[in-house]
Amino acid sequence: MNNIPTSQTVTLENIIQRKAQLKKELDQQKEVMTNLTRNMLTPFIPTTKKAGAMMRAFNTGMAIFDGIVLGIKLMKRFRRSFR
Repeated sequence: MNNIPTSQTVTLENIIQRKAQLKKELDQQKEVMTNLTRNMLTPFIPTTKKAGAMMRAFNTGMAIFDGIVLGIKLMKRFRRSFR
């Protein structure tokens, strides 16, 4: 995790360079995560009818709701087991 060798002294310039490098890596990871999320939530086939768009929105909403409910249930089980 620490890429600075122990024989090298830590200077303010090294810290600033490392911080810039880590910020760049975080920005790249954020971009990757954003693209993955967009690809997961975008429809595969564009719908031209209003009913299809409404059903897609409903399905997406239900998937998000199911994920939240599952997360809450898992949190409760973990809390119960670690008390």
